[in-house]
Amino acid sequence: MRYLRAALGDRLTSEELGLLPAGFDRVGDIVSVSLPPELMHRAPEVAQALLELKDVRTVALREGGIAGRLRRPRIRVIAGGPSTETTHREGGCLFKLDVARVMFSPGNLYERARLPKLVGPGEVIVDLFAGVGQFSIPIARHARPSRVCAIELNPVAYGYLRENIRLNRVGHIVRPLLGDCSTVAPRGVADRVVLGILHVTHRYLPLALEVLKPSGGVIHYHESVPSGLRFERPVKRILQAAAGREVEIVGKRVVKRYAPGVDHVVVDARIGSSTG
Repeated sequence: MRYLRAALGDRLTSEELGLLPAGFDRVGDIVSVSLPPELMHRAPEVAQALLELKDVRTVALREGGIAGRLRRPRIRVIAGGPSTETTHREGGCLFKLDVARVMFSPGNLYERARLPKLVGPGEVIVDLFAGVGQFSIPIARHARPSRVCAIELNPVAYGYLRENIRLNRVGHIVRPLLGDCSTVAPRGVADRVVLGILHVTHRYLPLALEVLKPSGGVIHYHESVPSGLRFERPVKRILQAAAGREVEIVGKRVVKRYAPGVDHVVVDARIGSSTG
């Protein structure tokens, strides 16, 4: 990380400088960073350097991955103001959220900009894991769908989803639904389904197929996968779930490096009619 190495070059040893993380996340005026155990004693210096960045109010330490079905981050404030609520501005959209209570990945920025460009006029979109609206709201703002159904299980994230729908003035397009998508998702209505969850995404492929219109549509399938199986495993899982329906892979890309040897990928699959 060039910034931290430059900022801390006269305060850390060469060995400690080599342990600095490859990057940090910035959401609104809050920065979050991960540190290896060997560098934890230097957390105050790292936090102070990050706090000196322009318009940064709070620095938080990431203490693990996203936890449980509610996808709650594990972070704690180590410098600056105590509040972890912020408003993030990105691509002409506003996202209000609490970074300690709901998930929002700055690394998905390109994907949030890409999806609206694929949506055709009048399409019906179903976002099965909507979070605070990170995919649903850009689609509503920058494309011309007839409706976006945004489903979220976490009540806190759902509250922010509703607030962000209001802030971005897309209430006439985005319909928020609170609950387990397996139960509350509408069936047979979507031209396009967003499966923006990781680790367990394949379990929801049968649901995504049910949510598509009988005439078919597109599924945007996200998965965390070993780099050696980068696209092979996701495509295989889509084909298996389709159970004989025609499948055309219309796009595939690496969203970001998720962990050493693990990639976050997305595969765009056009699924044919369920009636053959």
